[in-house]
Amino acid sequence: MKKKLIPLFSALIFSSSSISDVRPQEAFQAPLADKSLLLDISQIGQKQQLIAVGERGHILTSADGQSWEQQEVPVNAVLTAVYARDKHIWAAGHDAVILYSGDGGESWQVQNFNPELQKPLLDVLFFDDQHGIAIGAYGLFYRTENGGQSWNKEAHISLLNEMDVEYLESLKEENMAFYESEMEAILPHLNRVSVAGDKLLLAGEAGTLAISEDQGRNWQRMDVDYYGSFFDIQQTTDGRIFAAGLRGNLFEYSDEQWLEIETGISSTLNSIVNIEGKPPLVVANKGYYLWLEDSLRVEQTDDEEALVNAVFFNNKILVVSEAGIQELTK
Repeated sequence: MKKKLIPLFSALIFSSSSISDVRPQEAFQAPLADKSLLLDISQIGQKQQLIAVGERGHILTSADGQSWEQQEVPVNAVLTAVYARDKHIWAAGHDAVILYSGDGGESWQVQNFNPELQKPLLDVLFFDDQHGIAIGAYGLFYRTENGGQSWNKEAHISLLNEMDVEYLESLKEENMAFYESEMEAILPHLNRVSVAGDKLLLAGEAGTLAISEDQGRNWQRMDVDYYGSFFDIQQTTDGRIFAAGLRGNLFEYSDEQWLEIETGISSTLNSIVNIEGKPPLVVANKGYYLWLEDSLRVEQTDDEEALVNAVFFNNKILVVSEAGIQELTK
């Protein structure tokens, strides 16, 4: 099935985000934080260090991938994503929180916090030190052009299917307030955004896959014969594009169509990771991890804990999981 493009719509831009009147609570210093639920991991630029984030506002850093130091964090909300550009780091998560560190993760400040919104942010990405986006549940989409000092909320109805777009357009002239509330109710969860050359790729709920050529200001839906959630979309180092999601569903984009890859498992696929010198890796629930070789290879950890994301560091594959940080040894 070929890629279907629906008409491009300029993003609706709402007022800038702000810090809530509700005072955030600091993250608790937990002795076993590196054994707790962690949801993302990244390498910190030239310092050759690692950073991992997870439940209760836990932020951990490491210089060797073995010993981890928990940092003091001004919020205890679950952190779902972290992005590092040299010493500049942003973390995002529940309560629409966005945190910033300008010193490689040693100290943190709140850039955005809105628990009343009741929507988590699920990914964050920066194009340079000033320009970035953060995405999340119910189409939550923020953009900054000043390093996160302020975040503007955008709504991208081009991420909806044609029927939903037509429905919203029918409301616009009748009742703008109802139009905006309906739009926020039916926009899909946006789970992951990634860079593919000079383009962005986006994966989300209800079969949402999309591509942007202007840093996410406009999006084109990519038609796929699957209506479950996708949790990651990535271009691998050899130029192939994969999308991974619920119930072991894995697709590759080839000749302008998405082709399903039979995985043989029914566990949710969480992340697609480029591993230097090895085939791309997909990590999944129940301890499954899949190597995207010419012939798909599926393995499983002994503890069968959910694997959420991974990084290649010092010739080791380190994975964040529901049981903390572990090394893939198989």
